[in-house]
This record gives sequence, C-alpha cells and structure tokens, in this order.
Amino acid sequence: MLREAFDWLTTPALPLARRSGHLGEFVAIAARRRRHAAAWADHEARSKAAVSRAAQAADPAGTALILGAGHANDVPLEALSARFRSVVLVDLAFAHRTRWRARRLGNVRCRRHDVTESLATLEAIRAPTAWLDDREVRFVASVNLISQLATVATRHLSDDAAERTGRALAEAHLDWLRRFDCPACLIADRTIEILDAEDAIVATVDPNKGAVLPESDEEWVWNIAPRGEIDRHHSVRHRVIAIDRLKR
Repeated sequence: MLREAFDWLTTPALPLARRSGHLGEFVAIAARRRRHAAAWADHEARSKAAVSRAAQAADPAGTALILGAGHANDVPLEALSARFRSVVLVDLAFAHRTRWRARRLGNVRCRRHDVTESLATLEAIRAPTAWLDDREVRFVASVNLISQLATVATRHLSDDAAERTGRALAEAHLDWLRRFDCPACLIADRTIEILDAEDAIVATVDPNKGAVLPESDEEWVWNIAPRGEIDRHHSVRHRVIAIDRLKR
C-alpha cells in the first residue's frame, strides 16, 4: 500500500486523472501486474506482436500515435521507435519507467491527454478530434484502452447511466479511430469472464457496455486476476481481440 500511495502522489498526471479516479486505477493496475507478472506475460507479448504486425501497413516516414500507453508494458516501444520517425504516447498519466524509456529512445514523446475529450463533464459525449488534422500521423493504435473508458469513468454513476455513458464513450472512441486517414488498429477486451474454483464460467460481463466491436484478426485470453486476487474461490479473465485495421 505504501508503494501505491507513493505512486499516486508522484506519477505525472492530468489533474482530471486524480479527480476522476483514473489515476487510482492506473496505480492499481501497476500493482496487480507486479503481483501477477507471469500470468500477464502472454497477454503483453501478444499485444506487442499485434501492434507490430499492424504497424507494418503504415508509412514509417511520420508519427505513430499510441493511445493508452501510460505503462507501455503492452506496447513494442523500441520497435516502433526504430520504425517510425517519431512516436507519441498518449494517456492521462505516465509511469516513471515509461517516461525514462521515452527519453532514452529520443524520438518518443509522452503526451498527457484525455482521449475521450469528455471526462470533465460526461454530459455530452462526442467523438474526439485531437490529431485528426495532423498529417504527420501515419499509424494509430488503441491498446487495451477502450473498455477502461467505458468502465472507470462511469463507476460512480447509476447502473442505467453507466450503461448509456459507457457505451457512448466506447462508440465515440471507435468513431475517432475510424476517422484517421491512416491505418488504425485496436486491441480491446471483448468480454470479461468470472470463473469459480472449478474453472467454470459463472458470469460474463460486457466491458464495453453494449458497444459493438468489429470482427477480430486475433483473439486470446488474458488471465488478469488469478484465483486469490479477488478471493479464494474465483478468478477473472478477459477475452482480448486485436483488429489490425479498423475500416472507415
């Protein structure tokens, strides 16, 4: 708990991230990864491979825009830096190690930005517009981000309001990605499954609140909370999909 408190106090983040609870979730994710690094390793490796594969279709003489890269454990940062003229990492907050890696590579920048452009009020959800007119952007990747937009921002709302707002945030994110005039890939949770002590599925949750994700190019399981993380009798896994290029 002391490590998490220290990280919350010292992690560079937008004030909005602290007020909205996103920074708390950001710190909690890092702590969970430290506890379950082995269980997360395959998911992180497959996420990196999917981004690298999708990036091959993009013009390297420009910028790769990576959304949700605050920790960058699931981003092939060195490979992207070597391929593209520049790389911009986007998130509400950035881990110290991510900032160190960016400085070491030289052509990587960390940009703190609300990718929804709606978190301040949640009253009028609209598709973001940032970077759409930047002709240097030649590749976009949204990495394990969209379900966080639909759940973290809405957890203090009533059930009905959370469903409506979460779906609107997820759909706006998809619309934004489709509007880029370059290859845009998506790595996302399609479903969350809760398993009992016998590894039988006892509940399934839609983390995107009803937003429809396109057909995937690849799918895998992320064992995000092995038994003992939530309680002694249950574990949680995500069904993750990778879409190499969203259709406009």
